[in-house]
Amino acid sequence: MTFKHIIGKSTFRYGFTIPKKMYSNLTVPEKGNRRKINLVFGDNQTSIGWLCRLNNSPGHLQIRYDGKFGNTFSSWLKNTFKETFQKEKPALNEFIEVQILNNDNFLIKGFPISSDNNLFFSDIIIHKLDKSILSYDQRILEIIQAVRNIPYEEDKRQMHYNLRLKEQLSNSGWLNEQKVVNDNRIKLKCDYRKEYFQLEAEFGNARTYYQDIVKFVMSYNSGLIKLGGLIVPSTKFARHLCVLGSSNAYKTVMEIRSKYSGMMDFNKAKTEFPYIKNIFNIPFIILSLDYRI
Repeated sequence: MTFKHIIGKSTFRYGFTIPKKMYSNLTVPEKGNRRKINLVFGDNQTSIGWLCRLNNSPGHLQIRYDGKFGNTFSSWLKNTFKETFQKEKPALNEFIEVQILNNDNFLIKGFPISSDNNLFFSDIIIHKLDKSILSYDQRILEIIQAVRNIPYEEDKRQMHYNLRLKEQLSNSGWLNEQKVVNDNRIKLKCDYRKEYFQLEAEFGNARTYYQDIVKFVMSYNSGLIKLGGLIVPSTKFARHLCVLGSSNAYKTVMEIRSKYSGMMDFNKAKTEFPYIKNIFNIPFIILSLDYRI
């Protein structure tokens, strides 16, 4: 019985939320109450924590460790996840995996960003979605883990990364090439879908990005999805892919200003999205795919 949680500022301060599907495995306190638990982490270190049921409408269940009893665990988090702790605006990359050993004991493993050359997300746009939900949505965590499992290879082009992403997501149960709507007259298909979450990975021409936006709207309005996600390369990554493919998208690799002939990148999405967001009523995220030099 395991789940994952993205590391954010609140994780360092006081705790994290447990997904509802885990409730059946635990003795859940009444709203406004809590019970003592044990946290196991690092090199067999232990710390006291609390299983708390919030007194709000959803009755969220959280593991809390604020206060003097949780100092050891909080220090471990800050030391393990330095990348997130030190950034003013952390991206969605580092996470913990929580294993419920039994009703009172929880094993916590850290998955920090390493110094290797694997891909990661360097920025995010969030639309009509509570950012806190991203921290414990297991589908988003599967996307993050899939990307972090893909090595950056300097001589590989778009097709290679698309295939690797497909392999990783398929291993987590994501379906690919699903119909955008249940209408045989319409042949459009999405890249990936799982449990009402539709994901597109766009490494190509910006015109295809606009079609992706339309596909999200169609699937959402037909009731097939409740959340959409789009992965696009960072400006740096897009520049590299264009140059690698002998494209005229950029005149030179070292130019700071993007001069391209249609290649999609995160900066373009970030610039244009504010002009369509008022007519785009879907809970939605755009993720910037990047690599380390």
